[in-house]
Amino acid sequence: MRPLDDRLRLPYSIGTGIPRGGDAEIEGYLQSLRVQGFCVVERVIPEDQVSTVRESVHRGRRLLQQDREAERSRRLELERRNNPDAQIGSGPVRPPMAPDAEFCDIARNEIFAEYLVAPRVLRVAKAMLDTHVRILQTEVNKSSKPKGEAFSEEQLRRRGWHSDWPHDLTAYGPNSEEPWKHCGAVAQPFPDVCMALSTVWYLGLEDVTPFNGGTWVVPGSHKDPRNPRGPDDGIDERAPIPGEFQIAAPVGSVFMQDTRIWHSGAANQSEYERTAVVCRYAPWWLSGNEFGNLHSGGHTLRTYVPREVFSRFSPELKLLYRHLAEGEEDVLQPENQHKASRARFVDQPALREPGCVGDNSHVVAGAMSMEEWERSRR
Repeated sequence: MRPLDDRLRLPYSIGTGIPRGGDAEIEGYLQSLRVQGFCVVERVIPEDQVSTVRESVHRGRRLLQQDREAERSRRLELERRNNPDAQIGSGPVRPPMAPDAEFCDIARNEIFAEYLVAPRVLRVAKAMLDTHVRILQTEVNKSSKPKGEAFSEEQLRRRGWHSDWPHDLTAYGPNSEEPWKHCGAVAQPFPDVCMALSTVWYLGLEDVTPFNGGTWVVPGSHKDPRNPRGPDDGIDERAPIPGEFQIAAPVGSVFMQDTRIWHSGAANQSEYERTAVVCRYAPWWLSGNEFGNLHSGGHTLRTYVPREVFSRFSPELKLLYRHLAEGEEDVLQPENQHKASRARFVDQPALREPGCVGDNSHVVAGAMSMEEWERSRR
């Protein structure tokens, strides 16, 4: 199968131009996220390790499929036991709580899991969201497989524009019979806050390019009050949008996007499956109970990490999944505890010396911008 344009195979990256190393690199990613709504962190997984991680993910997918079949049978049996008169067909059944809920995908992908705490990625997530971050979504079955035949021009022009949860206005399609399918969404107009970061981990075989289905994005759309699926916004979610752009990056890289950004899947015109894993980083205050996964063929509101798997996680990884871990209680992470302690005892002298009253004459409320505040902290 010949590519439509040989240039579409070039492994360029939107990470090009960002300094490498230290605070300047992190600041480059943050600026890209704030202004454009996305960035690429290159080669988070070293090139000589990508094939090992990819093969482990493929094994994990096969194990998860077996798990899903057993979990579904167990859920059906529980449903029949609780409601013997219910007519239970082939459709999805609402999953119960752990230990009868579904395994989180990460439970079968421990080799990949440890890269989720890669310093560059974690520093960006904490700076954009909160120092106490969690992972609310883990989906290892997000690969793009080749079609096997040539695409028509009409197919290549077709888009599927949307934002990600919690800014997805469709939010998994509720209905009157099964209202629990609707996991919730932020209502328009969206507040100007980055509430989560969707990340796509590129595991090959090839570098990601427009030819093999690099994600379509509309730069800057995270600041637009409209939404591609907004009922009153007059946007055709299936048609190209001026200024649209396709992501490209070397294997082992991570695409990070503000969940508000308008984006769309793209056609894989190559001969190879493009293996990818999707994870969503979120601050502690965003409730993961309302997030739905579709990886198992049903609407799954509850997943968990088994105790024995969680015990093998590194200390840093445990912080990201503790809220899903069997038998664990999530508490404020150490960095946030330190900040709370400073606010209470260190940076307010009046609390240490009740008789001493300071001078706030230098404070003009509303005069400091966010940029000035960040500069003052540095």
